[in-house]
Amino acid sequence: MKRGFSLLELLILTFIGISILILIVGIISNSREFAKTMGCVNNMKNIVQAIENYQVDWKETPVTLTSLLPIYIENPKILHCPKDKESLESYSKFYIGRFFAEEDANKVFLICPRHFGGKRVVCGYLSYAVDVGKVKQIKYKKSDWSYEINAKPGEIYEGGILKFEDGTVVNSSNEIGIVCSFIGTEEKIYNIIFIPEGVNSTVSVEHQGNSRFEIITPAVIAGVEGTKFNITNQWTKNDDGIPVDITTISVEEGIVTVKERNQGRYEKVNEGEEIIVESRRYENPVKNKIPRKPPKIKPNIMKKKK
Repeated sequence: MKRGFSLLELLILTFIGISILILIVGIISNSREFAKTMGCVNNMKNIVQAIENYQVDWKETPVTLTSLLPIYIENPKILHCPKDKESLESYSKFYIGRFFAEEDANKVFLICPRHFGGKRVVCGYLSYAVDVGKVKQIKYKKSDWSYEINAKPGEIYEGGILKFEDGTVVNSSNEIGIVCSFIGTEEKIYNIIFIPEGVNSTVSVEHQGNSRFEIITPAVIAGVEGTKFNITNQWTKNDDGIPVDITTISVEEGIVTVKERNQGRYEKVNEGEEIIVESRRYENPVKNKIPRKPPKIKPNIMKKKK
């Protein structure tokens, strides 16, 4: 006489079947995710090559990625990440227009933080290498009495407090943008934030640890390590009525490395010192992304003691 399966046996078989199904679905899902990530990596390699060719021809970096079309990039689909469901220009929001002759190959100029549920970021470096890094968390709150939320790469927040995993704390009086926080090629945290075009703001930074930290304004890119400093940005007009952006950096502790974004002049600002950079700006601001490299007109730089 045949005996059927017991309830326990049926439960075990059902559990095994569900586990195998979940495993298969997970493998398929990860395979698709990996394929889209590799598609983004290949896109970025094409963009990196196009920028390199542009620099050879023009001795400067493009102001926007669309400047590469159609001579340096023939297919506009290269500017679209397979993970991006919103825009056909996926990378423009995360493009950092650095000076042509930047000396540090470990600095990034392009990222895409959309991969593996926002846990991985594809990065293009000044070495012309492309790598995939692990995204680190940033916490944001409007004030000391507000709830903390997870800040997202590419978003702009209405001032307040940013806290990074390395212990760095940033206080901003006005709008502040997040590029990303991630593990770079040096195997240490790399944090990048920005003050958008058209924004007048004061930002205080207390940097901790040996991580990389950069803050971008329309006039400068300031990089620090183990430093406490304040940065003020003014989107204004000078006495002659010419539209300018003025960035002032005062250092309380440590050293801040400042590179103005037009001619690439480089200054080290020591403890107790202040630097003021006035750069020509565009007439109308574009506020939803990293500030553009300024028009090619020699900026004014002043450095003085507090």
